[in-house]
Parts: sequence; C-alpha cells; structure tokens
Amino acid sequence: MPNLERQAARSRLWTFCKRVGIAPTLATLYWNIKLALHLWSASVSVGGYTAEFAADTRTEYQRVTSLIGERDVVKSLLEDVRESDVVYDIGANIGTHTCFVGKRLRDGVVIAFEPMPTNAAHLRQNLSMNVPAGRWVVAECALSNENGNGTLAVEGQSYGAGRHALSQHGELDIDVCRGETLIESERYPLPNIIKIDVEGAELKVLKGFGDLLSEVRVVYAELHHDLSIEYGTSTDEIEAYLCNYGFEIERLSERSDAYHIRAIKSQG
Repeated sequence: MPNLERQAARSRLWTFCKRVGIAPTLATLYWNIKLALHLWSASVSVGGYTAEFAADTRTEYQRVTSLIGERDVVKSLLEDVRESDVVYDIGANIGTHTCFVGKRLRDGVVIAFEPMPTNAAHLRQNLSMNVPAGRWVVAECALSNENGNGTLAVEGQSYGAGRHALSQHGELDIDVCRGETLIESERYPLPNIIKIDVEGAELKVLKGFGDLLSEVRVVYAELHHDLSIEYGTSTDEIEAYLCNYGFEIERLSERSDAYHIRAIKSQG
C-alpha cells in the first residue's frame, strides 16, 4: 500500500488534481476511507509483542505504523525491560513505546509522563486496550529540574502530532515536577529504566532526578543537536552527565538532527 500511495502521488492525474486545486479534498477523502476500513485503529508488532493503537487521524496512523523510525529502539528497550521493572516513559506522546513496555511487564509498572492533554487522552485509551489496569499510570505533567508551573509550546493539535516542548513562551499551562520530588514523596516508585523524548530538554529531566539517577539501571534518550542548544546545553554535555553517573553510552540510531542513545550502568 505505501508503494501504491507513492506511485499515485507521482502520477500525472495527481499532478492535474493539484493544479486544479482538488488534491487536498481528495487526500482527506482517501485518508478518511482508509482509516474507516482499518476501524480507526492500527496493529503493530515489535520483538514478539503486538499492540493495538487508536488511529483517528492520518498523522496518528502514520506515527503508529512507522513507529517514527524507532522500531529498533523499541526492540532494544523491550530486551532491557525485566518483568518486575518500574519504567518511566517521559514524553510518552500517544504511547507507541509505553504500550509495548506494558506488555513486557508482569508485576512491574510503566509510568507515562505526557503533559499534552490530547495526547494523554489517547495514551490512556491505547494503554487500556493493551495493558491490564494496575500495570500503568499516566501522569499529565512534564519532568524537569524544578517543581512548579510551566508552559508548553504546542505545534499541532491533533493526536500524536507536532513537537511539544517546555518553553518560556508556550501557550499551554502545565505542571512541572522534579523526578526526585515525585520519588521522595512516594508518589511514584524509583525507576529501573527511564526513556526520555522531550525535544531538547533531556538534561533538565536528568538533573531533576538528583543523585537518585545513580540508582537507575538503563536510560534511553533521543538527543537533539539543535534543540539542545535552545536549552543552553549540548548532546555532548548530556552524554557526559550520564557518564559521570556511571553510565556507558551506546548510540542506537542517528539522523542529521538527532540520535538515540542507550545508557547502561557500568559493571563494577
């Protein structure tokens, strides 16, 4: 089907449709029919686990079925998760990582942090379709190096869309918490594994755990070259911070603008 879509997009007929201005209407009709035929959902398998996701929009369907190019990252994460682990998914979006982690657990729990209300709504829906209650929690707050209030810059309102990040000039008021505070207040248990996808604010999240970071076994993070600069840091500084807490860094994938790391606690 993706090949057919690409061929259609390059066809003379589609070029004509764009010229006369009916291409957007036809594209919307096509995707509404496609999503309806799939019953507004999508099924994805990784590492022997299959998860079902709500897919109400083209963006959401494409995010789920492609796993935004992170299938190998999800597979590696699942291999590190133990059945009794506590896993923090920080920047969970609609749960493409969270649901697979939840399926891997037996008596552990995955805590998904997602401050964007529209994403959090489908995150809960996706988790309820895949993971038994009691094995997951959705926290509608952002983790950082301080407690209080903040604002979220929102790009795209539809489910799974856009780049949402903490910003001094954001338009959505949200709660901001330190991981260390949440753990010491016994609101949530200490994590064994942390996965971070926060559009450049990774160092703030890590600093928010204080010295409790030394008790974490594995950290997965997407590091952004340019976005890190917006937060006054760099990917090198983030990696160095993790190394200072006894982690060894492995790069899992790399693009021109970002890459994923797996940071595992050094032995001995």
